[in-house]
Amino acid sequence: MVCALACALLCATPIVAAAAQPSAPGAPATTPAKPTSSTSAPTGTSAKPTSSGASAPAARAQAGTSPTPGATKKGATTGKAPAPKPKPKNELQEIDWRDLLPEPDRKKYNPNAPAPVHGPLGEGGPPAVQVVTTAVNTDLDQALVKLPGFIVPIGEPKNGMVREFYLVPYIGEDIHVPPPPSNQMVYVRSTAGVATEAVHEAYWVTGKMRVETRTTPLGTSAYSLVANKVEQYQY
Repeated sequence: MVCALACALLCATPIVAAAAQPSAPGAPATTPAKPTSSTSAPTGTSAKPTSSGASAPAARAQAGTSPTPGATKKGATTGKAPAPKPKPKNELQEIDWRDLLPEPDRKKYNPNAPAPVHGPLGEGGPPAVQVVTTAVNTDLDQALVKLPGFIVPIGEPKNGMVREFYLVPYIGEDIHVPPPPSNQMVYVRSTAGVATEAVHEAYWVTGKMRVETRTTPLGTSAYSLVANKVEQYQY
């Protein structure tokens, strides 16, 4: 399974470094991040294309927490604004790969692809292994989201179209770059699909997210999504 995933990622063409977050629709999040160029597989993965691994475009950052005038509660001495309320799940949310992590892990999030891992055999050693974890953001279950990333096709294309794939934050440059962990991979089904000759591009994928484990010969994802829209990411 590890080898298959690594090979799949290696087949993808390197993309430009981490995606910057645009504030308008179709642009990524937090600090605009652009996918970076390099190639790795889902035996470990990340979110901005860079020279050592194509990282997925970062989605728009979530609303800030700075207080609005008059929002401080009476008697408050810290001046801290109340935490923003989560959006209704039927309201479209433009999210970043950081948002797929549980709250305590988001401060340690690194949007860049990890460095290659070599054992005693060096380049002749086995591919890097994916980290499988159940640490997820349960608030995203059943939420309508828009997330940017790269495509790792699953199975053979039909009529020149890929309709089943993993969406990942980066593509490593070789099989020794750890694939994204399972909580940084989304299993996607798309009726419209993506043309096989265009799978090396970065995409925005929109649809209802589910927190569920999906395993294929290529790897394991902690999320799944049925896409109602797949559109090419514009840098």
